[in-house]
Amino acid sequence: MKKKLLFLLLAVVALTLVACSKTNSTSSSSGVASSSDKKITIMAAHVVSTETTQHKAFMEFKRLVEERSDGNIEVDIYPDGQLGGEREMIESTQAGNIQMSSPSVGVLANFSSALQIFDFPFIFKDSKTAHEVVDGEFGQELLKGLEQSGLVGLNYGELGYRHLSNNKGEIVTPKDINGLKIRTMEVPMHIAYWKEVGANPTPLAFTEVFTGLSQGVVDGVENVLGLIHSGKFHEVSKYITTTGHIYDPEIYIMNKDFFNSLSKENQAIIQSSINDTVTYLRELNSSIDAELRVKLEEEGAIFRDLTDEEYNAWIEASVPFYEKNADKVDKEKLIQLLEATGNDKFLDAIK
Repeated sequence: MKKKLLFLLLAVVALTLVACSKTNSTSSSSGVASSSDKKITIMAAHVVSTETTQHKAFMEFKRLVEERSDGNIEVDIYPDGQLGGEREMIESTQAGNIQMSSPSVGVLANFSSALQIFDFPFIFKDSKTAHEVVDGEFGQELLKGLEQSGLVGLNYGELGYRHLSNNKGEIVTPKDINGLKIRTMEVPMHIAYWKEVGANPTPLAFTEVFTGLSQGVVDGVENVLGLIHSGKFHEVSKYITTTGHIYDPEIYIMNKDFFNSLSKENQAIIQSSINDTVTYLRELNSSIDAELRVKLEEEGAIFRDLTDEEYNAWIEASVPFYEKNADKVDKEKLIQLLEATGNDKFLDAIK
């Protein structure tokens, strides 16, 4: 009897060990083992230099994600166009060759046409209005449209307000840019706008702008002060007019399949970290233009600020552009955007 009991006990122990072995094997092979068993790496790329607030924001995102995941998620950042221009980075993010990037909304509109409404000039009167719109239901709904292109729109960053610089002389009115070769992004609405007001728009990748200005391929460039300074464009294009013609959001995007493959916990870590990063970036940008202006002037840039009357001349010159191009984008969304910003001048032109 004792031998039988001993045999039964040994059999139970053996079965228990086998079961535990199968459980561990299944857990390991299914990838749901403890977080320490599998480290996640996010390759994140952007086109601007390490001096910019955009890069500092990426470094903040890296810090937050790695801290909140206890090091289980690692973020590798590739700045300064190391992995290509904005279009190439979007395509790489789509393909999953990299996991994350932050293109200008103008270039990203080639992958989600609804975003083209941000390419219209003089929409936002100030950054506060812009933030309210993109943070609200309307702005968040636009992000969802990126999913059709295999992307997840995490949140809106910002490049800020775009201004006009050139190497020919002071620009005050739209008539002053007649025939001027202006570098633009590869954005149809930007190109159409500069044609409308009389310039000769020339699309160039961001990484080619300095050379283009130096060699006379273009006479000027429109961009935010941060990128004019970091790209050293003012060294070959010193006359800067603070037109503020476009508020340029950029969108933090991630490969959809990669994001969906993450656990809910890791998705929440990434989303909360990017939300806090956006707040950090906006705080950095809140005073940066004034600081950059001082630096640019010290380095030889010559600024021209527009009076209210001069600024309104640019608004008037932009009305025909709205009339001709509103039907080429999602007009209802453009109307919603103009209504959200209280922009009656252009609303009346397209209704």
